[in-house]
Amino acid sequence: MSGADEVIDPVTGAPAAIRYVNVVKTFGKQTVLDGLNLIIPRGKITVIIGRSGTGKSVTIKHVMGLLRPDKGQIWVGKDELTRMKDRDLRKVRTRFGIVFQDAALFDSMTVFENIAFPLVEHENLPYAKVKQKVEALIAQVGLHGANDKVPSQLSGGMRKRVGLARALVRDPEYILYDEPTTGLDPILTAAMDKLIRDTQDARPTLTSVIISHDMHAVLDIADKIAMMFEGKVAHEGSPEYFKKSMDPLVRQFLAGSLDGPMKV
Repeated sequence: MSGADEVIDPVTGAPAAIRYVNVVKTFGKQTVLDGLNLIIPRGKITVIIGRSGTGKSVTIKHVMGLLRPDKGQIWVGKDELTRMKDRDLRKVRTRFGIVFQDAALFDSMTVFENIAFPLVEHENLPYAKVKQKVEALIAQVGLHGANDKVPSQLSGGMRKRVGLARALVRDPEYILYDEPTTGLDPILTAAMDKLIRDTQDARPTLTSVIISHDMHAVLDIADKIAMMFEGKVAHEGSPEYFKKSMDPLVRQFLAGSLDGPMKV
């Protein structure tokens, strides 16, 4: 079996967009990924959960080609990344948008300039086209009237919305969210969750991957949840599967309990 397009995700029934096959990654004597097998389905929201240090961020860095595995394969569409040259990996990265935990905005740039930056930097578009795309995204993420504000004038929730608009501006095939609701109050968290779900619903071919500890959001917006433990996917399923599961690992994590197989 070769590319990810030949594989169907058993949880959602959708074709695989990204696939990890027996991926191993060690740092010194520490094995972070220990035979990871994971399918990210196309056109769906997949949320990766698990305790800190279980390999969630390392998993995401591999699909961007920022890390290379010691063993195994990583497929993005029909491309297998592990033997790619850096030049080809850079082309793969252009198919991704990333929403960073802290938004990672340029402090000296306005909202408009931050969102436009990837277009100005990487695409030779007339200004009128850039303006049209950026203003459409500003409206979509609910930042009306914020075009000329700089990051220091924005709330945490607004900065995350700018980060999402910037990630979408080049129409990526895949979007990665790193803890998108960290630092937000419950109301802003609910608003961000809705925005993520609405963004996905408006782009049926977009494949979204979220790293999150926010279990309320996970159960509300995910199409698929993958729970990592000790460098592997310990459980995967729909939100309903996780809600109903009586597995001690799942119950402990959902409850945030000190009692269970995960030791502090």
